[in-house]
Amino acid sequence: MHPITILIDGYERKARLYPALVLLASPAVTALALLSPKMTAIEAVGALVVTCGGAFFLSQIARDVGKREEQGLFSQWDGMPSISILRHRDTRINSITKAHYHKKLESFVKGTKAPSAAEEAANPVAADLVYSAWSTYLRVNARDTKKFPLLFQENISYGYRRNIWGMRPIGILFSCLSIIMLSTMLYIESRTPERLNPELIGALVFSSVLLFLWVYLFKPRWVRVPADAYAERLVETVHHVCNRK
Repeated sequence: MHPITILIDGYERKARLYPALVLLASPAVTALALLSPKMTAIEAVGALVVTCGGAFFLSQIARDVGKREEQGLFSQWDGMPSISILRHRDTRINSITKAHYHKKLESFVKGTKAPSAAEEAANPVAADLVYSAWSTYLRVNARDTKKFPLLFQENISYGYRRNIWGMRPIGILFSCLSIIMLSTMLYIESRTPERLNPELIGALVFSSVLLFLWVYLFKPRWVRVPADAYAERLVETVHHVCNRK
């Protein structure tokens, strides 16, 4: 992938680059707080450019880590949300609407037969194969981002949160190291008559807030919100996808 692509493509920029920037935020702020008094404006800009270059590299890692950890999320959630939402036992869609979706998808996806609630309970694996085929059919036929902008936005939100969650251990480590380094520098300064560096204090507060987010916010339940929203928007494309053929 060409580096410029990640800046132009909406998904690449928001779902992959932005999580990498979040990961680098704490060490970048720490480095600037420590070095800014000794740096010229040009050097500071150069440091930011280098950080963005590192973010591009990490954006590729973010994608790989997020995808690798994704199966663990699906296991916690009892399956991929875009599949589980089609199950009879799932309550996110009312039974009447779901029956309508099943009927539509059964008629458009060859080789599939809508499982009844009893059949699903007796053989959930076989039922999920049908739901998986339907989910794939909808995703393949709803890729037009202009026709399905809400679906695209939810996909970006899910990718963004999934990739941040995948890098959570690294983010916690970076924030902890930054806090330790900044606290040490502030302790050293506190033993001198000089005024404490406000940039160090600001960087310490920033890193502490970011650590709080890594520990308490960036969790599977945080990723689940856009995953469910994406699944809901996906099944809503049934009418558009199935009626146009």
